[in-house]
Amino acid sequence: MNTNTDSKTIGRYKIEEQIGEGTYGVVYRGQDPLLKRDVAIKVPKIDTNSPEITFELGKSFYNEAQIAGNFTHTNITTVFDVGRDNGIDYLVMELVPGRPLDDYFSTSGIEDVEECLDIIYKCCVALDFVHYHGIIHRDIKPGNIMYNRPQGLVKLTDFSISHFLESKEHVKQAGTLAYMAPEHFLEARDISILTDIFALGCTMYKMLAGKVPFKGNKAEELVNNILHETPSPLWGFRKDVSKEVSAIVDKAMAKKDEDRYQSALDFAADLKIAHNNLILERTKQTATVTWPPELEYYTKFRQNDWFRYFSPDQIQQLLQIGSVKEVGDAQPIITEGEASKEFFLLIEGQVMVMKKGVNISLLESGSCFGDTSLLGESTQRTASVKAVGYVILWNIDSDKIDKLSAENRSSLYKTLLGVSMERLEELTGDVATFIGDSDLQI
Repeated sequence: MNTNTDSKTIGRYKIEEQIGEGTYGVVYRGQDPLLKRDVAIKVPKIDTNSPEITFELGKSFYNEAQIAGNFTHTNITTVFDVGRDNGIDYLVMELVPGRPLDDYFSTSGIEDVEECLDIIYKCCVALDFVHYHGIIHRDIKPGNIMYNRPQGLVKLTDFSISHFLESKEHVKQAGTLAYMAPEHFLEARDISILTDIFALGCTMYKMLAGKVPFKGNKAEELVNNILHETPSPLWGFRKDVSKEVSAIVDKAMAKKDEDRYQSALDFAADLKIAHNNLILERTKQTATVTWPPELEYYTKFRQNDWFRYFSPDQIQQLLQIGSVKEVGDAQPIITEGEASKEFFLLIEGQVMVMKKGVNISLLESGSCFGDTSLLGESTQRTASVKAVGYVILWNIDSDKIDKLSAENRSSLYKTLLGVSMERLEELTGDVATFIGDSDLQI
């Protein structure tokens, strides 16, 4: 296939218009006639690439397919297929309705700081998922983040040089120089998940400043600046960037591993606080929910020990299928005697359990109640539960349990079994006594 000619096919895919171009490759809009869906197809520039570059690019397609082909995530571009046709390698991906992130900001940066925090937060959620699965992306930059502003859609893309954490076969200095962390150039230090965090910090800096944090006329000068120079603080030349936001970027770009965010989740948590503080300053009101639940409460769930058996994608599914409730002080959550199929998990705050008007237990964050509802039958509540102060709850109706993946149901029941065993040990240590004590059921 000639990559400069439209209306061709490669493999089973019909090639339509060109929608993107890099130094060595071209991306086309295509059509999968078998599954009747639009796709994006990446192919090498065979007319201008050397045979060696074309060969290496083909290898990177297969690497990307092996790494990202197993990912299904809201903030990661899905890889569908990889193949070779008439001597040309190709990669087939989800067609994302958007453009590379660097199309959205000028030399003065992105206009809205809140928008920047929103985008980087979603990138952190994607990286948390990637790192959980033992992968380092290795090439985080604005050009590898797809963004659709009207939909608020953010997708991390291009896993061509990604590798598993334990891999020793990677090229240490592979990536985009302006976004490379110091460990790329220091033999004594390893490439790790912190390398991606540094690159995302550089991406955030460029989004807000309109320029990369480290510059140099030659590669040697740029590397020296990455190793030894401190970028100008954002708050010093852009007045709408608070010192809090500037400090977040600085921490992400810290030269020493121990000074940098230790996980994408930690990075995300600070972004969430800064986002809420911006809203508070602008509106003089506490922040309302501006993200879907799977993003709004994601960090709280990932940091809650109750979810230690759940993967990041399982947590997102729980948030999509279940509901998050914010309940004010003294408000009832469960009423004694009512029939219900709802199971509750206390994410933040305290609740009081009462029986016949008598307080019998104070439950803390991480506690759950209504477990018997998950058996699938509507049960009569044997106690009441009310909020003590402001609380955040996650709940799910037993009718929705079947909508969870088999892996998610398994994690849920495994966790509940552990909770039941802990209760047995704490209360009596005697199974027969526990089963016979109706006061323990809610």
